[in-house]
Amino acid sequence: MFPIQIFKYPNGQHGACVYKSGYSSTSLIFGHPTRQVKEKLKIDRDEGRHSLSIPVRNPVKRFASAVNTVRKNKKYSDHSVDKFIEMLEQNTFRNLHFMDIATILRNACFTFDDIYLYKFPDHYEQMLRDGGYEGNIPHENKSKKKIILTDSQEARVAKYYAADIEIFNSIKEPGQKFHFLKI
Repeated sequence: MFPIQIFKYPNGQHGACVYKSGYSSTSLIFGHPTRQVKEKLKIDRDEGRHSLSIPVRNPVKRFASAVNTVRKNKKYSDHSVDKFIEMLEQNTFRNLHFMDIATILRNACFTFDDIYLYKFPDHYEQMLRDGGYEGNIPHENKSKKKIILTDSQEARVAKYYAADIEIFNSIKEPGQKFHFLKI
């Protein structure tokens, strides 16, 4: 199973909707991702696969935004930031808002020939333009309340998402090609 939702750009390239990395805005532009891509993606074959453009957000900022979003669920509304970190560290919590980009990329390598990385939000507009989209770009999911992590929380989150931080920091230009063997 590919752990993210895929859509098609106007030029035929594929894009990925990644939670906390432009998911809501991208969904507004292209519609519900799972309904957009109807053809079966060929997994682990050498012919007929496509390229994928994927937004990569600073993992610490993505984590803080995910905490804000997931706390809206009554089940998690009283959870502290430390509780979320602890659950991730102990591998007792699964939620797509917290899924690491390294896992998404490892899975994508079995489905797509070429993967192109874009820093979110800095390269988001360029990613859409590279996909052939020329319309307005809504900013859909603006949080009014920002979580500020303590230094120790930030260090724990950085440790947990170490591979994601390496991937994020490796992106030097919009649309940089991802090389699977480097993670």
